[in-house]
Amino acid sequence: MSDSLPNSGTLRPTPKGPIRFKEGGWLLLLTLLFAIGLLAWGLAPALFQMADRPPGNGKDIESYAFDLSSPRIPLEMIEPATLHRDMIPIEVEPIILSPEDIKASNEGRRRYLIPNDLVIGIVIDGHARAYPLSILNVHEVINDRINDVPIAVTWHWPSGATRVLNRHVNDNELILGTSGLVAGGNQLLYPIRNDNITGNEPLVSQVLGQSITGSQLVLEPIPHEVVPWSDWITRHPQTTAAGPRPELKARYKKGKPDTWFKSSDLMFNTPVPQDGPPPKSHMLLIRGHGDTTIIAIDELVRSAAGSNTAFLEHAGRPVKVAVTMDPPTARLEEDDDGLEAMRILWISGHAMAPEAGLPIKGTHSP
Repeated sequence: MSDSLPNSGTLRPTPKGPIRFKEGGWLLLLTLLFAIGLLAWGLAPALFQMADRPPGNGKDIESYAFDLSSPRIPLEMIEPATLHRDMIPIEVEPIILSPEDIKASNEGRRRYLIPNDLVIGIVIDGHARAYPLSILNVHEVINDRINDVPIAVTWHWPSGATRVLNRHVNDNELILGTSGLVAGGNQLLYPIRNDNITGNEPLVSQVLGQSITGSQLVLEPIPHEVVPWSDWITRHPQTTAAGPRPELKARYKKGKPDTWFKSSDLMFNTPVPQDGPPPKSHMLLIRGHGDTTIIAIDELVRSAAGSNTAFLEHAGRPVKVAVTMDPPTARLEEDDDGLEAMRILWISGHAMAPEAGLPIKGTHSP
C-alpha cells in the first residue's frame, strides 16, 4: 500500500494568465474609466482656459496681438511682463464705500484703512475719493466714475507709477485693460474693444498718457496725489473710497510689494541710469509749463526739515510741495492747472521721461 496521497486530493496552483471579463476584469475596467473621467473633470477648466486664453506667450510682444504699427518709441523698449494679456483682474464696476461704510469698516478688529496706508486721492467737482494701494496692488487699474467723469485710476507697482486718466477720448468712453507688456519697465494699457473681438488695439503708456503704437489716442490726466490715509481723511472727512472684493481677500493679503521695494532686485531689461539716486528710489515727476522735473521723494522730505513743506524749482520758478515723513510722500500743495505730478521709480521715470531735469536737491524756502 502506497503512503502517497491519491492524485484526486493533490492541490494544484492556479494557472497564470490575463484576467477574464467574467472573472473580475469588468471591475478593473470600470475603475480605469472612472479614474480617466475624474482626471478629465479635474483638467477640463485648465484646458478650456488654455484654449480660450487671451493672446500672449510671455516671450514675443507680437504674440499679444496688439497693433504695433507706427511706434512712437523704439519697439525694443517693449517687453512682456505677464504670460498673456488681461492676467491682472482690473476693476470695471468698483465697490464704492460711503463715509459711513468706511467708518463701519474701521471699527472692527481688522480695519480696512489704517493711518499709514497709502491711497491715491482724487477730487472732482468737490467730490473726494480715495483708492487704497492695498487693493490696487492686485487690480492695477480701476475704471471708475466720479460725478459723471469716467476715470482710470492706475498703479503699477513694479515701476512704482501712479496715474489717473480721463477715459473719455474722441467722443468715446474707454475701458482700459492691462496689456501684459511694459515699456521702460512701465505699464502699458490698452482700450478694450466693445465688439467682443480681441486684437489690433493700440498700446497706451501709463506714464505718457497716450498711445505709443497704432492709432493716436491722448488721454487727459486727472490731478491726483499719493498720501497716507490719515492725511487724506483729515483734509477730506467726507471722502468715499474704493472697497475690496470679498472673494479676493486672500489675494489682497498676499499682494503686497513692500519686500520687493526694499530689495535691490530689478525687473525687466530697463537700463539702470548712470547718475542720480538708486534705481528703485521713489520719485515725484512733475510736468507742466513746458518743462519736466523729477526729484527723489526722500530728498524732499529731508529738505522740509520737519516742517512738512518743501520747495523745488520747476520751469524757472519755485513749486511748493507738502510732504509726510512716515511713510514718505510728496504732493503739490498749491493748485496749479498747468502742473501735474505723479509718483514713479527712478529707473522707469528716467527711461520714459529722459528729458526730465534732476534737481540736486529741494530747498526749504523759495
